[in-house]
Amino acid sequence: MLVLLLIEENSIADIVLKELRDADVSVIRYRDPLRVLDYIAELAPDALIVRQKDFPLHAQLLAVLIRFYKPLQRCKMIVVGKEYPAFSSSVFIEEEALSKSPSLLFAEFSGLMHAPRRGSRLVAKAQRMMKE
Repeated sequence: MLVLLLIEENSIADIVLKELRDADVSVIRYRDPLRVLDYIAELAPDALIVRQKDFPLHAQLLAVLIRFYKPLQRCKMIVVGKEYPAFSSSVFIEEEALSKSPSLLFAEFSGLMHAPRRGSRLVAKAQRMMKE
């Protein structure tokens, strides 16, 4: 399973990264929404997690891309924020609730966790690029 993480705030990103890595999920974190737009089709992630406060306009654009671009329609978008987003094609998790109980994240992955996918060479390359 591959998850893309688009969160600029380190404290929130650390909570999500720890929770996902403990579950043996491959995660690629981005701080630049344009990079996500560049690579999302190639990586074809199982989920995309976006912090609403950091990227309010890009979250909407990514939601539309995931909903209407056929190769990405199996990707689940999860928005972390303070208020429910205007677009309905995503799952919403309140930021304060996530901070208190990070396990809320896995309630949203229940349908995705049944068939874990091992990363490809492209995923491994993207992860190496992120470490550099």
